[in-house]
Formats: sequence, structure tokens, C-alpha cells
Amino acid sequence: MKKTLVALAAVAVTTGAMAEATLTGSVQAGTNQTSYSTAGAASLTSLTLEDSNGNTVFNIGDTEDLGGGLMFKGNIAVEMGLSSQAFGANGVNETYASLSGGFGGIKAGALQTPQFLAIAAGDAGGGLLISNLVYTNNTHQGGTTGANVLLQTKSIQYTAPTFVEGLSLKYQTGLAGSAVTDNSDTAQHYAGDFKTGAFAAGIAYSTYKYTSSLTDSATTYYATYDLGVAKLQALWGSAQSSGSATVNSSSIGFQVPMGAATFMYNHSASDGRVSNISAAMRTVSSIDQAGDFIGVSYALSKRTTAYAAYYKETGNDAQAATSIATNSNWSTARFIVIHSF
Repeated sequence: MKKTLVALAAVAVTTGAMAEATLTGSVQAGTNQTSYSTAGAASLTSLTLEDSNGNTVFNIGDTEDLGGGLMFKGNIAVEMGLSSQAFGANGVNETYASLSGGFGGIKAGALQTPQFLAIAAGDAGGGLLISNLVYTNNTHQGGTTGANVLLQTKSIQYTAPTFVEGLSLKYQTGLAGSAVTDNSDTAQHYAGDFKTGAFAAGIAYSTYKYTSSLTDSATTYYATYDLGVAKLQALWGSAQSSGSATVNSSSIGFQVPMGAATFMYNHSASDGRVSNISAAMRTVSSIDQAGDFIGVSYALSKRTTAYAAYYKETGNDAQAATSIATNSNWSTARFIVIHSF
């Protein structure tokens, strides 16, 4: 349910007019149990409250027809996660202003990255993104888009006019005006998405020059097909750091709706791991990685959904200074309830 607010807009100052804004959002609560083992050592386990990917958020949005085929749209996202990281620091919610018309569309603000959108489209984990090796490598753990893996701040995006039905072409870049080392806002993104009937596919290419001579790059392809009784989803990724060897990754999975429940499974694998923690710590490992996700969502009502999910990954321990070894591993079990309004 959307609640309508009558807000004083800037136009009201000069014209006395009032603008109507909509308030939407969601609240998440749940638990997350994580266990990891470093190079075969004893496992360490922790249990915490879980509120990931900015699922506790308030969105204040407004849309206005400017006439002549022009449309304005804006949104302010205020995240209130349990980690106390508000205002976009903990998730994927956008704060932006946009203008669209016959020329296409221009959008500016804190925007979701094309790499994230491509991976989310092809990931069978219901958008939870607990982990997926295409996601891990192609977002470079903070490489291709610096610290802003999911959301790129101070960025601008151009969407081309629709020349072919179902085809969308986009370009996105940062406009921070800073020349600091490891500056995420210099990332360049190119994206193409195509949808016709039950089939959808797309590509996202990103390049990020973090010094004058060294560049990260990542390419993600996704494809989905909705059979009705099941939705098939696939990802392919290629990532490179500092001119080092390329790491290739893939992911395949499915979602099966059964009444109020949806069952999800995803398997991902890669022939190495890209670890770009900072400009001073950028490594590429050739040790194979593998991950398996299984989950179920259940609609308690039209606006409230419960999730149970389990993921295990081998080849690393997922810690801040990741230990890469064939006998390192980590796993997570999550129970989540999300209510939207």
C-alpha cells in the first residue's frame, strides 16, 4: 500500500503549487548464522541479527509530467539498517533525479551499478545475493566500482531512446571530480538488456582505472527464461585486475513457484578469485571456487514474505583478509522476514 504525502516542493515557493510525493519502503528482520574454516582449521561460527542489502528503507518519490513529452522523476532513499549505516551506505536503494523524453533519459545521483543489476537479474537467489561467484569476481570485492559495488554515488546515467522493441542501452559514469588513488567514481559502465515474452538477456561491461597505468575490467552476461512452472537463470562473468590473468565464472539456477512458496537453487563456479580490497592489495588466485545456494520464500501476505536460505562456498574463508585454499570454506544460514508498504 502506498501512502500519499502532500509535500512542499521547490515549485511551491514560486508558484504556490503543491507537489504530491509517495512514501514506500520495507522493513526486514531476521538472523544470520555464519561458519568459516581457514585452510582446514577448526570452524568458527557466529550468529547475528540480519538486515542486508538495505531492505529496511524509506523511499520518498515524485513523478511529474512536464508536458511536451518530458517526464521528471525523483527519489530519496533513507536506509535504516541494523548496522546503523543509513542513507545508502548499507544497500542498493537509489537517490536520484531523472528527466526522460524523446531523447532518452538522464538520471543523476546515487545509482545502482550495471554490474549489480545484471548479476541480480541472472541470480536465482531471489535477489538476496547472499553470494554468487560471478558477483564476487565481477564486482571485484570493491574493485571495478571501488567501495561502491552495489551503488555508485555521484554518478550519471544515460538511457538511449528505444530503437528496437524490448532493447535498452545505457551508459553510466561517476562525476566526483577527484583524482585520489583507488577512486571508485572513475568507473565507466556500458549495459544492454533485451526482453521479449518469457526470455530476457543482457550484458554489462565495466572498466575502472585506479592508477594511471593499471585498470580493472569486468563483463557479465545473463539470460533467463520463464517456463511458468519454473524460471531458469544463468550468468557468465569475466574479470581482470591489474592486467593479471582473467578469471572466468559461471552460475546456473532456477526458481520454482508452488502456491505461496517459491523454491530456489543456484550453483556457481569459477577458475579463480579476484581479490581487490584496496589499491595496495589486489590479487588474483588460480584456485577453483564453487558455491551452492538453496532457499525458499513464502508469501505470508501480499506485502510480507519470509525467507529461509543456505549457502556454502569452497576455496576461500570469506574473511576480510581472505584465505584462498582448496580446504578453506564458509557457509551461511539465514531466516528473514521482509514487510513492504
